[in-house]
Amino acid sequence: MHVDPAVLRTAAAEAHRLADELPRLTDAIAITGHEAAAACPGFATATALAEVTAAWQGRLAAVGETFARTAQALAGTADRDSAADGHAAAAFDAAAR
Repeated sequence: MHVDPAVLRTAAAEAHRLADELPRLTDAIAITGHEAAAACPGFATATALAEVTAAWQGRLAAVGETFARTAQALAGTADRDSAADGHAAAAFDAAAR
């Protein structure tokens, strides 16, 4: 299956943007989790909120890494497809002469 390299580059850029956005989301979750834990009257509830916050931070970090790898893979595929298209066009031109 062949996909237009421009479409792959657009998808790579979007995946990269999402990977860049996730650390800010992770920071916002950490701040909110800490504020919620500080407002809790019980130690057990505050501890549970801290654990949930840490778990979400870990999940978002993993997702960010996945988006970054996906962006790299899409960009690499776009480069390979562009090169293949160029070779095919050159071969077609040569055969047409």
